[in-house]
Amino acid sequence: MPDEEKKLQEREQEISLLKRDISLKDSEIARLKEALRKFEEREGELEDERKAIIYMLEDINESTSKIETAQKEWEATFDAISSPLLIHDEGFRIVRANRAYQKIANMPFREIIGRPYFEIFPRTGGPHPVCASFKERQEKGEGADADVEAEVAVPECGRVFKVRFYSINKQDSEGYDAVHVMEDITEAKRAEEAIKEEMDVTAHLLMISEATAMTTDIDKLMEDVVRCNCGIMRADASMSYLWDVSSGVFRPSQEYGLDRAFLPFFRTDSLNAAEGIVKTVVETGEPVAAMIQQGGIEIKGLPLKWIKDARTVAVVPLISAGHSLGLIISLYLQERGFTERDMRVMKGVAHQVSTALEQARLHRYSVDKAMELSHKIETIQVMNEIDRSILSTLEPGEILETAVRMVSRLMTADRATVALVDMERQGFIFTSGFGVTSVPKGAFTHFSDTDATDVIFSGRPQYVPDFSESSPLLPLEQKLLKEGFLSHIRVPLAVKGEIIGILTAGAKRKAAFTPEDLQTLEKLASQISVALDNARHLSDLQELFLGTVKSLSSAIDTKSPWTAGHSERVTTYALAIGKEMGFSEKDLKDLELAGLLHDIGKLGTYETILDKPGKLTDEEMGIMREHPAKGAAILEPIKLLKNIRPAIKYHHEYYNGTGYPEGLKGETIPLFARVLTVADTVDAMAADRPYRKGRALPDIMAELERCSGTQFDPQIVKIFKGLYERSAIRITRLNVPEGAI
Repeated sequence: MPDEEKKLQEREQEISLLKRDISLKDSEIARLKEALRKFEEREGELEDERKAIIYMLEDINESTSKIETAQKEWEATFDAISSPLLIHDEGFRIVRANRAYQKIANMPFREIIGRPYFEIFPRTGGPHPVCASFKERQEKGEGADADVEAEVAVPECGRVFKVRFYSINKQDSEGYDAVHVMEDITEAKRAEEAIKEEMDVTAHLLMISEATAMTTDIDKLMEDVVRCNCGIMRADASMSYLWDVSSGVFRPSQEYGLDRAFLPFFRTDSLNAAEGIVKTVVETGEPVAAMIQQGGIEIKGLPLKWIKDARTVAVVPLISAGHSLGLIISLYLQERGFTERDMRVMKGVAHQVSTALEQARLHRYSVDKAMELSHKIETIQVMNEIDRSILSTLEPGEILETAVRMVSRLMTADRATVALVDMERQGFIFTSGFGVTSVPKGAFTHFSDTDATDVIFSGRPQYVPDFSESSPLLPLEQKLLKEGFLSHIRVPLAVKGEIIGILTAGAKRKAAFTPEDLQTLEKLASQISVALDNARHLSDLQELFLGTVKSLSSAIDTKSPWTAGHSERVTTYALAIGKEMGFSEKDLKDLELAGLLHDIGKLGTYETILDKPGKLTDEEMGIMREHPAKGAAILEPIKLLKNIRPAIKYHHEYYNGTGYPEGLKGETIPLFARVLTVADTVDAMAADRPYRKGRALPDIMAELERCSGTQFDPQIVKIFKGLYERSAIRITRLNVPEGAI
């Protein structure tokens, strides 16, 4: 039993265990069912996702296919672009390049990719400033999206590229890429430079054309030509030379572009027309270009070794009508060749300049001839004017002063002087002139103190081109040099073979005078000499005439002891009045003659009337009153005395009209006659007469005052009184001793 129970218990335990297992299994089944349910739900979801993924993969495959197609198309386009393209990263390493870039770099792609572009092409030794700027801005966080362009010259291949720089920011990482598009603009640049050059050449040709059309000044013309020639021929320097017929060489004219250190050499070196390259261009009439050996110009015919850096020279002849006018020389610091176009341009410039130069030369010649003719006409006119001026006066001082003043109209002179010879004192007297301050007029210079003495003893003109180079200088010439005078001409003044003086023209410039100036001065000296000779003869005649008049006057006065010296005293008083009134020299001379001859009519008056001690009868008074008219009648045949006849005829007219012979009144009485009336009356009142004694001086002045406005002109009385009061005139009394009759 126990065994059965035991078995039963064991059986029950087994059943209990089985139930527990079944329960666990049920729980597991329930869980699995739930899991299955959930799996079935997830499976549905996964199916939807799978379908979606399948659709997405289909889209991706389609997009990938399009991208691959687009990439192939982009790569084909990238490679097909004729301009070199490259893409580099922020480290300037090439990440992509097209075939044009690979070709110009002449390297396979495997060597290009990953290397800095500036080591491949163009080899600049470093990134372009634009790229460096991109990187700097990127590092500062400012972005690198600017798109710019720049020109890059590549000398090793002789090309010029316009490079456009585009920055590309990366989407999946920091940093950026940059695209370089290199457009070859070499030909465009060459065309642009050619057009610019042609425009520049054309502009300079137009400048030459304008200069040649408007400029007749040869120096100004050549100045414009050499400046424009540098622009036309692209020369570093340009020089012009003009043909000098007299010396047979090409003399330097103008330059442009020369270093200032070379200018003294240029201005002093002439070119020989019979040597080397100069001879060639003159004979052929064609431009010639040549290379220059190192160390200066050594081409025969061009002695321009002072130009050390020139490497090429071009010589263009200027020729017109078969004769040389000049040369244009172009200098270059580099060796260069000359195209056919260059030679045509040089010929064109030469033709244009030659034509203008010939026209300017002809214009200069015509102007010179016109000036020469005008100067000759002016000289003749001035000479005629000098003739009229110096021959219109009898005064040597006026002749000389007039002549030297005319010198400045005949030539360019800073001084002109006349010095007369004083043989007794053995020297010169400075008589007339202008421009000198160290030697006053009237100054005496001894023969030993000036080399002007050579002119006196040789009779030949003297020309000194430069005092500063003359040694030793005598005292007078030393004074002139101190005043700044450097050159002069001296010509002798000769009268009847005798040298009486020297005419001098001086200047404050070296070599200021020409042979024409010497001829002109000699002509003027001849005119002065003739005028002085005429003046001397006329002066002699005047002195003879005046002596004769004085003798005649003395003869009149000596008819009676009561009138001795009367005419001379009247003349003295009249001249004093005339000088105070401002009479001219000629008027004073006429007044002097009128005073001496005012009583010439008394030659026909009987001495018994003149010496009668008592009162004259009416008949005797009538005879006395005839002497003024008789005097005028006596002088009538003498034409030289025509001007003084009215003074003689009317010197007894009264200012109030009560005088004789015609009773003239006031201003109708000639002025000389009014002066003589006062002078004659003063002397008559001061002298003794047969019928009375002379009056005292105060009485005479009182009588003049009393009769002013009736017998005498008030103005003349006032003048005479003023002269008397300041002792400018002295009244002489004539006392006749008893028994003189």
